Amino acid sequence: MYLNIKFILLSLLLVISTTVFSYFVVQRYHSKIPIINQMFTDSAISAYDGLKPESNNPNGNYYKDRVLVLMYHDLSPEPKDPGTLSVANFEKQLELMRDNNFHWISMSQYTDFILHSSPVPDNAVLLTFDDGYESFYKYAYPLLQKYQAPASSFLIVNAIDNKEYTGIPKVTWEQVQQMHRNGIEFFNHSYDSHKYAKTNSRSTRETAMLAGRIYLKDKQRKETEEEYKLRVTNDLKQANDILQQKLGIQKNVLAFPFGGFSESLLDICDQLGIDVTFTVKMGINKPGQTNGFRMNTGGMANDPVLQLSLMKHAEKRLGSIQFEAGSRTLIKSLLVLVVVAALWLWSGSKLLAGRKRN
Repeated sequence: MYLNIKFILLSLLLVISTTVFSYFVVQRYHSKIPIINQMFTDSAISAYDGLKPESNNPNGNYYKDRVLVLMYHDLSPEPKDPGTLSVANFEKQLELMRDNNFHWISMSQYTDFILHSSPVPDNAVLLTFDDGYESFYKYAYPLLQKYQAPASSFLIVNAIDNKEYTGIPKVTWEQVQQMHRNGIEFFNHSYDSHKYAKTNSRSTRETAMLAGRIYLKDKQRKETEEEYKLRVTNDLKQANDILQQKLGIQKNVLAFPFGGFSESLLDICDQLGIDVTFTVKMGINKPGQTNGFRMNTGGMANDPVLQLSLMKHAEKRLGSIQFEAGSRTLIKSLLVLVVVAALWLWSGSKLLAGRKRN
């Protein structure tokens, strides 16, 4: 009788562990199966599919004990680049959020919420800006002051006051310090790793520099894991040290360039005391979600009215989104499956042998 019960329980456990392992396999490799891949993509959400304009609701309650993090980059009165948001649309976003009972919170409130489950207002929103563009100071900062909205900016630290750094003009340390004195918070977007790099000698593959090992042209080989960890550790530590020196920042927060991250990078962050990180994957954040989701709310195609509708329905449309399983998760679930399967076979053989004897 005991063996029968044990076998039944192990059979149930085997089914559960097989299901969990299969889910992680599909989640990680769904991109190779087009039909399944459609179930995991959120492109429809980002295009506002199925959403309609809604009237203002100054007393609305759309979600609680959750935080939406919005992500911006460059702003311009007359955008010419697809990734640039018009100043008019940015102000319209702020106006709609204010008139529909959304509540802006600071990074300090957000990290306390994520790490310690500290309370946040209903319909909480964190505003974040990447790359430290000069347009943040010229266009976003005055509007943030006008609407009394706290915000955080992630700086490519080596680009600040660096005349040799090319591309879209960046803020200066003088501007950063002025904004910081008036409530804007600044954090790490790497020291000088906001780039893609080759991962092989044929230059056929690239990775975000923080996210993985790169090809060393002078040594004609790929970085070792130890070299990768040392390079990334030095970059992030240098950025945090300079921010600490310039602004006295205590909280270590990092937005991954291009949203690229890996299990090794998360380990490095943990060793450096970087408690909270951000990706560019759309979703909604809850306590314990130390690697955060962000909604891309910039760009020429932005529709402030439909964006507001998406924010109102964020818990339903974004609440189930998760990160894909990493290799360690797959290995752990496989080990559990192997152990359960071995116990199931052993129990089954004992039960079969007992029946033969009887």
